[in-house]
Amino acid sequence: MKTVCVSHVKDVDGLCSAAIVRAATGAEVILTDYGKVLAALGTISDEAKRVIVCDLGTDAGESEEFVARLASFARRGEAAYLDHHFLPRRVKRSIEGAGVRLVHDTNECSSVLAFQTFRDVLPAEAERLAIFGAVTDDMDGSPAASRMMEQTDRGFVLLEATLLSNALSFRGESPGFQKSMVSELAKMKQPHEIEGVVEYAVRQLAVSASLSKEVGRKGKRMGRLAFVETSEYSSGNVARWLTGTFGVPVGVAIRKRNGLAEVELRGTSDCRVHLGKTIGPIAFELGGSGGGHRLACGCHVPEGKEMKMLAELSKVV
Repeated sequence: MKTVCVSHVKDVDGLCSAAIVRAATGAEVILTDYGKVLAALGTISDEAKRVIVCDLGTDAGESEEFVARLASFARRGEAAYLDHHFLPRRVKRSIEGAGVRLVHDTNECSSVLAFQTFRDVLPAEAERLAIFGAVTDDMDGSPAASRMMEQTDRGFVLLEATLLSNALSFRGESPGFQKSMVSELAKMKQPHEIEGVVEYAVRQLAVSASLSKEVGRKGKRMGRLAFVETSEYSSGNVARWLTGTFGVPVGVAIRKRNGLAEVELRGTSDCRVHLGKTIGPIAFELGGSGGGHRLACGCHVPEGKEMKMLAELSKVV
């Protein structure tokens, strides 16, 4: 039975989720980003009898069509959705009512959920992939991930996960590199054993050091948030730098491409709202889409609408 896994392209959790599914099922992997999920699902051929979607949240503007796509896969075979982003109850009910296997828990990262789902057919080493996803998503204190961490060398895991994250930041614009990382991780290779990972991770350190200075020069403050336009692929890191540089609870990095403003948001514990729940409706009203976690999320809006998006967000954070 041909299996296709569609997973998040921009972070370690998404890549590790895809690697776990590939190791368990032999799946063909499609990597995509938020706001491009429907397009990615549209490329899946009728030959695929099992479709597994990982680490790709849906928002109010796209949820109806997203559920319809999953339902069509379920009718011709099997469909599963493994995710940890916020989902409204009505959307969860719709997914389950469509015959789709829903594995959803906002307390665990997607790669942990994938490992738990396919544990019985995975080698023991696959647990490391789940922990890499948890560490880089700042969720290694979750119930399942913390138990996994207790039984391994924490320093080793942190170093390997950081190598992966930095290498992805440096080579994120190269789809071939992302796909090769999934393939190699699915073979249970350690990150330091994958060609290029160590080199690219070290080179990303120099980029990050420069970024920490650049956000101070180019960033601007708007109420309780700070924002900056960037060309960096790993714009979530830029958003994180903003919170510390400007001493604000929310950092917003904006990357303009192909007529869209791609936005990453990061928050601190002082943020007063769930960013993922908040940004979705704002982006939808401006002709875009978005969503995510309480303190880490993203959206896209048409270029030229980003300042309106910031103004609306600033009112509530």
